[in-house]
Amino acid sequence: MCSTIHVLSRVQLDLANSQSFNLTGSKEDDIDKWCFAIAFVARLFIYAAVLALLAVVVFMVMRYLEDLEDRRIEGEEGGTETNPLLPAKTMPITYGTCGEDLESGNFSCSSSSSSGSNNNTSTSSEDLYDGKVCVICYDEQRNCFFVPCGHCATCYACAQRIFNEENKTCPVCRRFIGKIRKLFAS
Repeated sequence: MCSTIHVLSRVQLDLANSQSFNLTGSKEDDIDKWCFAIAFVARLFIYAAVLALLAVVVFMVMRYLEDLEDRRIEGEEGGTETNPLLPAKTMPITYGTCGEDLESGNFSCSSSSSSGSNNNTSTSSEDLYDGKVCVICYDEQRNCFFVPCGHCATCYACAQRIFNEENKTCPVCRRFIGKIRKLFAS
């Protein structure tokens, strides 16, 4: 049996008392040296194997994280069955808001574009998409706005009905409605 402690206890040099060294050794000394060399080489291989295994584990973790990041980026940019490849076109008019400043009195949502009708009601497709028809009933034109948010999305009758309800919230932004102001066409 070749043990390291046995080999290290046998290898001792006493340099203080002798003037010469014996360069030849016994057969037992040669076996001890070989055992020491074999133990050293075995440990070296074990350390190298553990280091290689650790490097492979780190490489696999890094590869997994890279693939995970690539999938996340593909999910944001690429189209799927539910998401179209091309983004939808945006509408130039934001529904529920007035085009001009509320304080100046110029309201684009209060202008009457239905020429030839006496009661300001219009159901043409132009008025629906121009943001001039009430978003609640689709019968009357938008002729009032909510305070404090300023959204001009309903006719006065629908606005009164919303204001008299229990929650009193704007249908566009869900803010609390303090007052309703009617718009007058000039």
